[in-house]
Amino acid sequence: MGVTCLANAARCGRIHCFFTGPFFILGAIASLGYGLGFLPLGLSGWKWIGIVTIIGAIALTCIPELILGRYRQIETHEHKGDFRES
Repeated sequence: MGVTCLANAARCGRIHCFFTGPFFILGAIASLGYGLGFLPLGLSGWKWIGIVTIIGAIALTCIPELILGRYRQIETHEHKGDFRES
């Protein structure tokens, strides 16, 4: 899901995808680490991973777009004043 978010961010510039993409990749790495026994989170490790994932996903979906807007502003040659003749 993280890779899909990053691809969507590159394709359409949706702001929350720039934040949720890396977050989901880190969540996947944490899940793998806990599942393989490298990350000692105790007996409630899956619960904590789930809680952090849900709260983080909601926060990183809503808050960045409230502050920065829904889409990234993409500058084109027309906006920069670079008018080249074809």
